[in-house]
Amino acid sequence: MRNLRLGRRILGLMLAIACAALAVGAWAGDDKAIGQHAFEKACAACHGDPPVPRALPRDQMAKLTPEFIYQAQLSGKMVLNAAALNDMEKRAVAIYLSEIPWGSVKDAKAAEQLTMCASPAPLDQKALDKPHWSGWGLDADNTHFQPAAQAGLAPADLGNLEFKWALGFPTGASVSTQAAVLGGRIFIGGPAGGIYALDAKTGCAYWKFETEGEVRGAIQAYKRDDGTLMLIAGDRKAAVYGIDADSGKQLWKDKPEAHPWAMNTGSAAFHGKRMYIPFASFEELAGGSPTYECCTFRGSVVAYEVETGKRLWQSYIIPEAPKKTVVTAKGVQLWGPSGAAVWSQPTVDVKQNALYVTTGDAYSQPAAPTSDAIVALDLDTGAIRWHKQMTADDAFTAACVAHNAAPESKEGCGPDVDFGSSAILRTLPNGKRVLLAGQKSGVMHAVDPDAEGAILWQKRLSPGGVLGGIEWGYAADDKHLYVPISDVWETRSEPGAAGGIYALNFADGSTLWQTPAQKPDCVATPGCNAGQPQAAVLIPGALFSGAMDGHMRAYDPATGKVIWDIDTKRDYPTVNGVAAKGGSIKGAGVVVVDGWVYFGSGYGLWGMPGNVFVAYGPKGK
Repeated sequence: MRNLRLGRRILGLMLAIACAALAVGAWAGDDKAIGQHAFEKACAACHGDPPVPRALPRDQMAKLTPEFIYQAQLSGKMVLNAAALNDMEKRAVAIYLSEIPWGSVKDAKAAEQLTMCASPAPLDQKALDKPHWSGWGLDADNTHFQPAAQAGLAPADLGNLEFKWALGFPTGASVSTQAAVLGGRIFIGGPAGGIYALDAKTGCAYWKFETEGEVRGAIQAYKRDDGTLMLIAGDRKAAVYGIDADSGKQLWKDKPEAHPWAMNTGSAAFHGKRMYIPFASFEELAGGSPTYECCTFRGSVVAYEVETGKRLWQSYIIPEAPKKTVVTAKGVQLWGPSGAAVWSQPTVDVKQNALYVTTGDAYSQPAAPTSDAIVALDLDTGAIRWHKQMTADDAFTAACVAHNAAPESKEGCGPDVDFGSSAILRTLPNGKRVLLAGQKSGVMHAVDPDAEGAILWQKRLSPGGVLGGIEWGYAADDKHLYVPISDVWETRSEPGAAGGIYALNFADGSTLWQTPAQKPDCVATPGCNAGQPQAAVLIPGALFSGAMDGHMRAYDPATGKVIWDIDTKRDYPTVNGVAAKGGSIKGAGVVVVDGWVYFGSGYGLWGMPGNVFVAYGPKGK
């Protein structure tokens, strides 16, 4: 009898396995149909035709690997939106959306195949005394200006530049990293996570440091008391790292923001033995989910002792803690005040002993007065000294444009025209000073840092909008401000209408010159447009600005004439053997050091995807 019962159990188990196999086979054979149904249930509200602002269009998602799309639903931006789907449906959505077969691309770690340097030499610990690039704005004023002695590149040398090497990142990653270069090494933040230490001239690898998330802010170098060099970086999981620049060994790590959607995108600002690093969040996107209790994040800045990673203070841009507000018809509790993320590197003002940050929009109404604003903090305590709001009532989350969002989440939605770039501090010939801040509204603001942000002048340079206006950054010399224009979303159907650059006299805002965008040569390609959201970089005699049409251009700062133009929309041989191509250029600006130019190409969000970081150097060297 016992053997009979055992036999029945075995038979039942075999039948169950067979049925499961048939079920899996049926699902696998109909992935596209299952994926389409799941997409319409959970994703079409934002990614439909047409997609809402900030949502990736279908034709661009088709260029991403299915594995990348699947991971975005598990631990990326789409976690909440995909919460209603089971694991099989999430995989099916990925297969349905991507034109790349599942499993045809190696995973990120396997795909890298880094070529290690054959005879790695120790890092020169005096590298900061020689030509180098460290940080975002390059100086306390955040000018994005690289002096001639550091750049080692004159306008006449541009025609002599040639492609030297390229690093390929895992397929599907958007490239927007800005590197640090010192001591013959280049330190790059990977779009899929990690920091790479490469030889600046050949691209071979010294080491890779694993991070929790993508490193978006510029990497910076700091000289420790014992003379050794340390790298400082933050990632999109809100972790901050101190790393030995020579070995890649972690020296310290901290995670000061407990909010689950917190992240770091802005570089730290140094002052003496202290540093100040800002925090933003993905909660603006999470707010699009009808089941999410939106919103509780409020932007902050954290001060550290650089050497040890000791936290000195944390100052919230919205001082008031969020409280319960209303309950939606679906029973979801909403919160506020929230928002005012700090996306970019702070600006240090030694004279006023102050730190200036530009802030993002609010996530809930009423919008806090420190949102869409320039905010001054005390360097020693983090206390808010003054703030100047430039757009009031700008409360925005993905719920404002999602078709299935709760009506209560759509009330009082603003235009989403926050500040995404750092303020620049300049001194006028008469000794007065001006703080310059460009906004996604398309307006450049000039305020008086010595009079609590009193407005000196304002000038509209473009219509602005969700992905418009002045996005990632601008550059300045001792007289003029050079401002590239994005307007990516607002004019995507009008090739040539987006983009362009203005040169302004920062004393009064008058225009020195204005160069319209170049007509795109790829209008038939999804994601191609003329927008120039990338941060501008200035060296004596040349202004660099990348565009969403895949071109990296240099302009004459005196006239606005294009003097160098490289089309990056092509395949590249890479030092790590990864198939790589260029695409739209967005995010961090070029790095110019000792006659070499480095930058990433392939920003696939609202642009043409790609996955390459390239190096250009003098011919024959």
